[in-house]
Parts: sequence; structure tokens; C-alpha cells
Amino acid sequence: MSTAKPEREYFLDSIRAYLMLLGVPFHVSLIYSTQKWTVNSQEALLWLTVLNDFIHAFRMQVFFVICGYFSYMFSLRYEPRRWLKVRLERVGIPLLTAVPLITLPQFFMLRALSDKLRDWDSLTLYGKFNNLMWELISHLWFLLVLVILTTLSILTFNWLRRQQHHIDYSRIGWGKVTLAIMGYALLWDLFRRAVFTFFPVLLMDGLFSIMVMQTLLFLPFFMLGMLGALAWKHPPPSSSCLCASIR
Repeated sequence: MSTAKPEREYFLDSIRAYLMLLGVPFHVSLIYSTQKWTVNSQEALLWLTVLNDFIHAFRMQVFFVICGYFSYMFSLRYEPRRWLKVRLERVGIPLLTAVPLITLPQFFMLRALSDKLRDWDSLTLYGKFNNLMWELISHLWFLLVLVILTTLSILTFNWLRRQQHHIDYSRIGWGKVTLAIMGYALLWDLFRRAVFTFFPVLLMDGLFSIMVMQTLLFLPFFMLGMLGALAWKHPPPSSSCLCASIR
């Protein structure tokens, strides 16, 4: 497999940088919004609540689109096992490093300095484990979900390699993509409603909420990024299809 590196697309790096910077006003506005957080102002401000909701409506979604795009483009340079090893190292090592260095000390600080875990001693064993998972994963949920999506995407990449000579990419248009997204959104809503109706306690489980619900929530955005990479890789002759439109 070729190891030649394509020209880097710096505009995507710029987008990621701006999204990271948006994390500052997002988390500051949490304090003064109506959202419940570890630290909240006694008086909530409407404009900061709107600002917080606006940033939250697209920030992480765009992150996952870019991650899906880079994941597929990166897979073109390596064999599947090598690609998976490199990707998991780049995502998993920061995740595992941040737990003892950031979220574990944060957990003890919350216990000592806030009322968030004031009932810790009265919790059951599962209650303590569940609260610990919420706090240890905390803001690292993005990395955990990315590890899961990266592992699952190797199946997609292997399938694409086997089917690359049988797929007519010119038949993939904006209409089919839109219908696919709407169909997935409907299935997601039905699944979440079913869980909420029949097993509501699962939505309070840290591992299930992050590893299952968050992964399913951001899966279509990750796949959209992969589709964008495929559109770049397989330009069709017709200008009316999705691939030509993207290019």
C-alpha cells in the first residue's frame, strides 16, 4: 500500500482549532446559563443560555464529521491492522493518560469542595461505581466515543475495500443521503424513547449513556465525514451527484 502523504488540508485544521476555542465561551456560559453544572451563578442570563445552546448545537457534531473524514483518508495510507493500531494509540493514549492526571484529581476535588457528591458515603456499591464512571470519563467522553467509532469503522473500511469495484458512487446523491440521515434520526428517536419508557434507569448509567447512547448519537456525523472522504476519492462523471457537488 502506498505511504505517500497527500497534501494536508489546512482549512480542516483551522476549523478544528476554532471549534476548540469555542469550548472556552461554551463552558464559561454554562456557569451563567440555565443549564445545571458543577458551578452555577445564582442568576441565569438569557443571552448566555442562548449562546451556550447555539454553540452546543453544532460544535461536537462538526468535530466528528472531521474525525470521520480524516479516519478514512488516513486508512488509505496503511493496512487495516496498522491503521487501527496507530489510530487507537493517538486517541487511546490521551484518554488513558488524562484519567489519572485530570479526571481522578477532579473527582476528589468535587468530593472535598462541592456539594455534588455530598451523599457519596450513603450510596450503594453500584451507585458509587456509576458516579465514579461519570466523573472519571467526564469531558473525556469525546475520546471514548472516538475510540469506539474508530474500532467499529475498521469493519466499514474492510467492506469498502472488498466492494470497491462493485459500488457505483455516482448513484449516491444528496437525496439519498438526506433520506438516510432522516431515517437514522427516526430510528434513533424511537430507540431512545423505548429506552426512556421501558428502561429509564439505563439513561442514568454512565457507561451505557456514553458508550451506547453518545456513540449512536454521533455515529451519523462520523459517517458523513467518511462519505466526504469517499466523495473526494471517487469523483463521478456526473456533476449532479453528491461527490461532484462536494468537490
